[in-house]
Amino acid sequence: MSPEQVIQKQVEAYNSRDIRTFAACHHPNVELFTFPETKPFATGQERIKEIYSDVFDSSPELNAEILNRMCFGNTVIDHEIVTGRKGVEKLELIAIYQVLDEQIISARFVRQ
Repeated sequence: MSPEQVIQKQVEAYNSRDIRTFAACHHPNVELFTFPETKPFATGQERIKEIYSDVFDSSPELNAEILNRMCFGNTVIDHEIVTGRKGVEKLELIAIYQVLDEQIISARFVRQ
């Protein structure tokens, strides 16, 4: 599976709130960052399950729309708009994913 296919699978799992598939798209040692922070806000696949299980359970209308995608080697950059997330009307962000062995090893989120 190409890096782009990994990210697309993750987005589809996010939109269907499928925590098992969503978590499986992430490496066991994944790190998630809020740009420009250097300390991750989440580390490890189990932590991903905890965080996103809560998001999925509390956001039945959750949807990420990809406005633009750029791929470069093992890096995929998405410009996204997320709607339906509990407590957030609309969230526009840039997500920078790095893929290793067909799983997301790191992600950095740039929010407005």
